[in-house]
Amino acid sequence: MNNLIILLVVLAVVIPMFIKKISQGEVGLREFLGKYTDTVGPGIVFLIPGVQTLRKIDIREQVITVPEQQIITKDNVGVAVDGIVYIQINDPAKAQYEISNVFLAVVSLAQTNLRSVLGTMALDETLSNRDNINARLLESLDRETGKWGVKVMRVEIKKLEPPKDIQDSMSKQMKAEREKRALILEAEGYKQSQITKNEGDKQSKILQAEGDRQSQILQAEGKAQATIAIAEADAKSLELKSNAAQEFFKGQAVVKEQLSVIQNSLSGGNTKYILDSDILTSISKTFGIK
Repeated sequence: MNNLIILLVVLAVVIPMFIKKISQGEVGLREFLGKYTDTVGPGIVFLIPGVQTLRKIDIREQVITVPEQQIITKDNVGVAVDGIVYIQINDPAKAQYEISNVFLAVVSLAQTNLRSVLGTMALDETLSNRDNINARLLESLDRETGKWGVKVMRVEIKKLEPPKDIQDSMSKQMKAEREKRALILEAEGYKQSQITKNEGDKQSKILQAEGDRQSQILQAEGKAQATIAIAEADAKSLELKSNAAQEFFKGQAVVKEQLSVIQNSLSGGNTKYILDSDILTSISKTFGIK
C-alpha cells in the first residue's frame, strides 16, 4: 500500500515534467538544453524531463495601453495624449528571442512615434486629423515591429487634450461661432421671409390688376353690346317709322288723287253723283271730318 502511494506521488511529480498541454490560441516554443528547436501547436506535447523545456506564447490579438504623456506640438502647445495599440504575434520565435520584452518595446515605440507625428503638426491639425494621425502611427509601428514578429492591427488615440486655458479659449470661440451661425441663419430666414412676402404682394397686385383688366374688358364688351343693341333697336324703329311714313304718304297721295278726280267731276253742270262710302271715309279722315 505504501509502495502504491509512493508510485502515485512520483507519477504526479514526474508526469507534469514531460507532458505539457497547449491551449487553443497558443503555441509552444520547445527548447533543448535552452536552445530553441521547434514550434508546436495546441495539444499534448511530450518533453524529456531535465533536457527539454516549453515556452507558451499567446498568438491571439492583444491590446496594449500607451500611457499618457505630454507632447509639444509644432506651434509650441503642450497636449496630453494616450492611446491603445492592437497587436498580434505572427512569429512567436522572433517575439521571444529577438527582443527581451516585446510588449514594452511596442509601448515605447508608440510613445516615440506619437511625439514624432504630433511634433510636426499644429494644435488645430492634431484636433481635427485624428484619423490621419492613427494611420501614420499604424504605418510606422507596423514597419518597425515586423522584425520582432509582431503585426500591428490598429492604433487608436483615446485622449488628446490641450491645456485648460486653451480649452476655455476654444470653448469661447466655438460658442461665438455658434452664435454667429445662429445670427446668419436668422438673418437668412428673415431675408427669405421678406422675399416671400414681397413676392406674394407682387403676385397679389398682378392678380388684382389682371382682375381689374378683365372686369374693364367685360364692362366695355357689355357697354358695346348694349350700344349695338340700342343702335339696332333705333335703326329698327326708324325703319318701322319710315315704312309707316311711306305708307301714310302713299295713302295720302291716293286720296288726293281721288279728290282731284272728284273735283273735276263735280265742276261739270248740274249732274248728280253718288260717292262710294269708302271714298267718303277717306275724305273724312283726310280733312278731319267726323
